[in-house]
Amino acid sequence: MAIQPELVASDWDGPLERSAYPHFSCVSALNKAGVSVFIAGNLMGSSASGARTRIVALTGEVGLLRLLRSILEANGCKVFPGALALDGAAPGQPVDIVIADLESFDCESLELHLISRLRRAYPGAEMIAISREYREADCVAILDVDVDYLPRPFRAQDLTARVRVAELRRFKAAGHKRFYRRDSFVVDLFDRTVALDGESIALAPSELSVLTVLASRPGCVTTFGDILAGVGRAGSASGRQAVRTSVFRLRRKIERDPKHPVILLTEAGVGYRLAPEKDDVSGRDLPPRRLEPEQNRPP
Repeated sequence: MAIQPELVASDWDGPLERSAYPHFSCVSALNKAGVSVFIAGNLMGSSASGARTRIVALTGEVGLLRLLRSILEANGCKVFPGALALDGAAPGQPVDIVIADLESFDCESLELHLISRLRRAYPGAEMIAISREYREADCVAILDVDVDYLPRPFRAQDLTARVRVAELRRFKAAGHKRFYRRDSFVVDLFDRTVALDGESIALAPSELSVLTVLASRPGCVTTFGDILAGVGRAGSASGRQAVRTSVFRLRRKIERDPKHPVILLTEAGVGYRLAPEKDDVSGRDLPPRRLEPEQNRPP
């Protein structure tokens, strides 16, 4: 169950969806104009520091574009116009996922060199190919080059599921650990959800941001400066007090005795840390996760 953020005045944080869709008309005149649209956002949940996932939708069809927006914007996405970049030139903004409408390209049948061009134009991005109808040969060929395949018509959940899988691939490829566990307390760093004794805990966005920064390096001290940088508040004059306020509220929600915390611990004058992970079955502390060298820099 997703977290329902609380509205707290002192915090930092200042749909349309249908189950099935018919076929759309043939490629519109925008096909010749070469229109593309950046969709920025994420299906994993919002963060206090802004959107985490950027999707570029390559289509020349107005109807399909509107459909993608109606589905993805309902999940916190935002749309930016841009030009097609298939000549090897780097796009103007970083891209995490590419959704390519194969019918918008001048190809009578699937040409795998088109996929190669897309990869060169958007290096490192996950790809989802949309086809007008299911063709087994195309599906096999596309999946064989590690690109997801989505035939039309498709349901909203079909699209969001593929985007979620693409996000999870990038999350794991970056070396991130998904869960922090301490007995019955669990933080899902991908979905940005928190649970205690199997029950979801409602956190304000600022509280969730602080907690996820700490949970990404369990057992290790995180300085005030690193916490503020992690939540997008580096250099803030009031940032240190805001962190203390968030920690105070967090302890009231995740600790059984907030006055004697065993999960969210203070390092006086330095910052905070989460207690080492503990196996809920064996009751033994798990060793701290090894950090990358840049994360071990001195305060």
